[in-house]
Amino acid sequence: MVRISSEACGRCACCGALLLLGALALQGCGGPAPGGGPNAPQSSSTHAAPLLGDVAKTTLAGTDARTGKTFQAGENIYGPFEAGFGTQQDAILQSLGCSEGALGHVAGGIDTHLAEQMVAHQCGITLPRIEGQHYISLLDECGGHTREYHFHEKLACLYDSTSGAHSPKVGEAQDGKPLYGKWEHSTQATLPLLDACGGHFGKTPEAPTADVYHYHVQGAAPFTVGCFGPNDDGSMVSVEQCRSFYSGCDGNLVTVGTPQGGKEYDDWCPCFDATGSNTGKDIKPLAFASNSQLRR
Repeated sequence: MVRISSEACGRCACCGALLLLGALALQGCGGPAPGGGPNAPQSSSTHAAPLLGDVAKTTLAGTDARTGKTFQAGENIYGPFEAGFGTQQDAILQSLGCSEGALGHVAGGIDTHLAEQMVAHQCGITLPRIEGQHYISLLDECGGHTREYHFHEKLACLYDSTSGAHSPKVGEAQDGKPLYGKWEHSTQATLPLLDACGGHFGKTPEAPTADVYHYHVQGAAPFTVGCFGPNDDGSMVSVEQCRSFYSGCDGNLVTVGTPQGGKEYDDWCPCFDATGSNTGKDIKPLAFASNSQLRR
């Protein structure tokens, strides 16, 4: 197996780990126009978040406990999708364990978690995994990757998830609304009831006496911001409404392979129902639709 040493990483944000795309920032550094980006379908809705590039920026600093890598406030937070892995990434795919890089090729418009499982299935390897002191994964343990470092998931290194009560603010979305860690109340292990954009109305550490719309980090796609909510009338966003914001939610499904079996997927569609499906078929409403108010 090809290994990337800590020395070879240089200033790479993934030092000490073997991370896909370590030498290549596929999606560029800046955020594209809302709802689109290079090779991504364009959407005209003001509620459509960028499909590639920044959907938010961090507001807290943090440290990767395994590698000692530090993160400053102002790091990029990307949406759920990868731009795709092709021949340019063959050597890096081999560093993850693929016997041939071509085995790990994945088209664009697939969320990072699913893309990683597709690579694992296609190459017959386990991802993520730990070998010695190396965490081998598409993303590091904090939820980000590449030399031009950006987060997709978790943001776990930016806050203490056991500190009690509401998670702290970890970022600010492009629409100016705050992004918080995953917990509504961490010591009670209470997760927020979120709409399809990844937001809801509620009190926050910064607004303890008023219900304000804000986003939360999620454990599954879209991970942070699926779209810019709420709706224009102040209501929370259903999966169907989210799909209407994006031209990529077109129902042209692909079937992808994972270690758990085949899965239908609507590429370039960041709108996921309560089962984690983004196909638009037999949509299971999100919990907020039956357990919280739709309008504030």
